[in-house]
Amino acid sequence: MKRISYNRYNDGKLPQGTKLLTRPSRFANPYKVSEYGREEALRLFKIYLDDQVKKGILNLEELRGFNLACVCSLEEKCHVDIILDKMK
Repeated sequence: MKRISYNRYNDGKLPQGTKLLTRPSRFANPYKVSEYGREEALRLFKIYLDDQVKKGILNLEELRGFNLACVCSLEEKCHVDIILDKMK
């Protein structure tokens, strides 16, 4: 499993075996970087993710075996990194 940067303006196709975790995905970060800044949005997402998993609302096992894509640049920290860390 790895993180992939997705750009819908290129060809718009995801590689086989990849799940897109942008909005409206259940696994998207509800905290927008444009509103909160990257660090705060990620800090809030980690709390949110922990809570959603603990309550059984999100099941990270649904993502196991897939590469995970987001629109964030691979050079930037992303909510997908938090998901991948939690799945280790």
